[in-house]
This record gives sequence, structure tokens and C-alpha cells, in this order.
Amino acid sequence: MSRSAFGNLLHLMEIFCLQIKSGEAVASGTASRGQRTPQTPSVQPTPESEALELRALRSVQFSLLKILSKTLSALRAFTPDLSQILQPLDLSQYQMLLALNFSTPAFDADVAPSFGTFLATVNVMLNMLGEMDKKKDPPFPSASSLSLSEESKNLRPLLLFIIENCFYLLISQALRYLRDPSVHPRDKQRMKQELASELSTLVSSLARYMRRGVTSSPAAGHLPSPQPKAGTSLKVAPEAQEPIIQLVQAFIRHVQR
Repeated sequence: MSRSAFGNLLHLMEIFCLQIKSGEAVASGTASRGQRTPQTPSVQPTPESEALELRALRSVQFSLLKILSKTLSALRAFTPDLSQILQPLDLSQYQMLLALNFSTPAFDADVAPSFGTFLATVNVMLNMLGEMDKKKDPPFPSASSLSLSEESKNLRPLLLFIIENCFYLLISQALRYLRDPSVHPRDKQRMKQELASELSTLVSSLARYMRRGVTSSPAAGHLPSPQPKAGTSLKVAPEAQEPIIQLVQAFIRHVQR
């Protein structure tokens, strides 16, 4: 993967999120066509044409998301397995995939993916989940409505899959940094503070979304979940039992000790 490929893909995702929000993509597209040919009478878009254009944009968006999900899945082969992270680890087998940077990525620069890139990815996916819930049934013909509804059913698990893989890679890479003696202790401490703060905010947003009864992603069964300590019988909310939420919260507690 090239140094800027991941950042460029995230940039494209943000563009499509903004375009699709509130149907602005359709409106801007029809307006620009009218501006290019002012000498011809403008044709007012019909609900059917807007539905088709919006569906085409969503199809491109869905394709980008699938590329992103496959990229994240592939990256997991090059980072330590969390189920074995506490065992002796040969650091030479795993390169540092993420730069130690927590700022929002600049998409006009040829930079390596960083912790900030993956945190921004999670934030974009959470915003997309929120926007999906806000949308009401579109005033399209029933066939188009059914098609869009079916796409939404496929989109939610994909967004959650991306979020979970981002969390997994963030935690695995963080632990890779922490176990590397060549990393300065000051950088390790900074990473602990920055990452714990960012992850706390993001996992809280994810927990609020899970609280609405959303089905887990296909990755949920493949994530290591911390076991409760013996003697504890505290009742926990259903969303707190999600493996990915347990994993992130366990990591936060680990780095805050």
C-alpha cells in the first residue's frame, strides 16, 4: 500500500459523506448541469431521477467502503495478534504501520497513515451511522425505497466492521510501540495519553449507537474479549458486552494504570 493511499481513500469517503447528506449531491449536480448550458431550458429533476442519481452515488460510496474494509482486513496480517500480544513477541516480524501522530490527516500531503488517520476513519464511520438513523423514508417510488432500504441493511454491518478493524489495528499498533525498547519513554507516555483520550470519546459514541439495539458486525465473533475478574457480578448494559467495546475499554484501563 502506498504511503498516501489510505489517506486518499479516507478523503474520498468524507467527500461522498458530505455529498450524500441531505440530498445535497443531487441538488448540486442538477445545478451545475444547468450552469453549463444556460442557453437551453433547464429540466426540473423528478423524484425518480433524483432517486437514481442518489442511488448511483451510494453505490460508489459502498464500493469505496468495501475497498476500505478489505484494506483494513489485509493490514491485520501485518500487525501483532491481540490474542497473543502478552506472549513473547518477535518485534522484527511486525513493522510499525502507523506514524506516531494524532492530528487529523492532511490529504494534500504524501504522508504515511498515522494513529490520527485511523481515529479520523472511525469518526467518519460513526458520523455515517448517525446520519443513516436521522434519515426518514425518502419520497421515492416504492421500488427505489425498497432498494435503498436494502442497501442500508448491508451498509450498517460494513460500517461497524470498519470501525472494529480500526480499533483492533489502533490497539495492536499501540501495544507494538509500547513493547519496543527503541521508542523513547516520553513518546510512549504521550501515545498513552493521546490514544486513551481519543478512544474513550469514540467508544462512548459507539456504545450510544449500540444502545439502540444495532446488530454487531461480522467481525464481532473474531475479536478477543477480556474475561471478567473472578468474584465480580456487576450488571452491565448490553452494549458494554460487545467484544469490541470490551476490548477498547480494557486497553484504556491498561494504558491508564
